[in-house]
Amino acid sequence: MLTNMKKRLMMAVTLCVSFVAHAQDLHFSQWFNSPLTTNPANTGFIPDADYRLGANYRNQWSSIMSMPYKTMSVWGDAQVFRDRIESGWLGIGGAILRDAAGSGNLVSTKVYGSLAYHQMLGTAHLLSAGFNVGWANKRLNTTDLRFPDQFDGKFFDATLPTSVALDYSAVNYFDMQLGLNYAFFPSENLYINGGASVHHINRPRESFFRSDVTDSLGGIVDGRIAPRYIGFVNASIKLNDMVIVNPMGYYTRQAGASEMVVGGNVQY
Repeated sequence: MLTNMKKRLMMAVTLCVSFVAHAQDLHFSQWFNSPLTTNPANTGFIPDADYRLGANYRNQWSSIMSMPYKTMSVWGDAQVFRDRIESGWLGIGGAILRDAAGSGNLVSTKVYGSLAYHQMLGTAHLLSAGFNVGWANKRLNTTDLRFPDQFDGKFFDATLPTSVALDYSAVNYFDMQLGLNYAFFPSENLYINGGASVHHINRPRESFFRSDVTDSLGGIVDGRIAPRYIGFVNASIKLNDMVIVNPMGYYTRQAGASEMVVGGNVQY
């Protein structure tokens, strides 16, 4: 797959529309290059290979921050039991993600294992279902942080005591995702694929405090992670022996944050 892609000139145009509120999950702008974090049903869904390996890196706001946000991952998956299951197979895989944010050195580390089942329905339809489970750790170093009560009227003084106290400097939790995937390929000239997934279905608690805290308006801040919903669709349309058009779309929503990506590429 990678070799074939390198042989073609690719012209890509992507339109991104984002609405940001609250905290966001680790994510990559090129969602199609991070299949296991997009949908666990993608595990082992490899049309032209038996296995694949990948790595992702994202650097955000480096032009305005001395310590920008950095997100990286390594992942891999493979097809198994293709010769034991009639018209179907299993996919197994895993991913490791790490995110470092800001001067407070807020670091997230996540390790996931994925499993999916793929079943052919006739000769032109494929239905897939998958899940992943994993362990996550988030830690915060407050040494380099400054708080309002450390302001002496002119400057921030790190030697001044602060009333801000975390109950924990690190938290660990179990996490789980589910996904479905459908592919339709009636001919060698047309391929359509779409999927949907739900992340954090167990709503793990991710807080540096023992109990829920109140916001500035006196409301309770829920320390649990909100479910994240992802839907995507992509297609491959062969116009002739020289040109293939690949449109794609992606939408995700979590609490008050949402992101939509619409774009595509042309292979020539």
